[in-house]
Amino acid sequence: MEKDLKRIADSLERAFPLKPDNSFFEKSAAFIWDPDQNYYTQVTNVQTVDISLLRGMDQEIEQVRLNTKAFINGNLANNVLVWGARGMGKSTLIKSVVMAACSMSDSLKIIEVARDDIGQVGKLLKTIRNLNKKFIIFCDDISFDDNETSYKSLKSLLDGGLIGGAQNILIYATSNRRHLLSRKTGNNSDFMRWGEELDERLSISDRFGISIGFYECDQNLYLEIVKSYANSFGIDIAIKDLEKRAVEWQVQRGSRSGRVAKQFIVSLLSSYK
Repeated sequence: MEKDLKRIADSLERAFPLKPDNSFFEKSAAFIWDPDQNYYTQVTNVQTVDISLLRGMDQEIEQVRLNTKAFINGNLANNVLVWGARGMGKSTLIKSVVMAACSMSDSLKIIEVARDDIGQVGKLLKTIRNLNKKFIIFCDDISFDDNETSYKSLKSLLDGGLIGGAQNILIYATSNRRHLLSRKTGNNSDFMRWGEELDERLSISDRFGISIGFYECDQNLYLEIVKSYANSFGIDIAIKDLEKRAVEWQVQRGSRSGRVAKQFIVSLLSSYK
């Protein structure tokens, strides 16, 4: 009976969501936003890793950490874009640093907005801009194709147009593209108009005060990440054997990254732990 009542209550809350307030956001540090119902799903188990396991990015971690700390303390802070090679820990960097900051400050909250919902973000901002909380809007793996216009909402958001200079909101985003969108050229008959449009589109990335790039790691860093994960997961295997198998795994996958390193370690768990 209790489970049935809870299910009914959850359904009613989704169908007729209350306008979130400060007390609502006390329920969790992380939320996922559904624009159709302006509904906020609480996330109690954010997928992060211990910051000490993020190898080869000490400077980048510190940069995001200090920016987040300044934001919490009410000082000026920048929007952040982390871009570059797949699997190098872009999303993990942001989530791990922000969640560590959330654990030390009840005022900081992170809300994930799906790429396809960026065009509706004005609805979200109207809800949170006047609350006595600090909000990081997290947009993961974003990019835009030539026929899309939702990038204009992101541009306005970064310029303060949608939030009117609100001091309690920052944007943290990740992308595989440095410039977030396609750089295809337009047709010759409309070259001048397309040139202006392209300049506007490429300028979106420049509106992030902090832009951090990641490239595919070399073998030394890859093996360092492997050994870090092996130690964290308690893998009992000789270092030479670990390195040999890690290189073979990387060759089979055709790439080197933190994600590939973790996948390799997970493959060993049943045999070496």
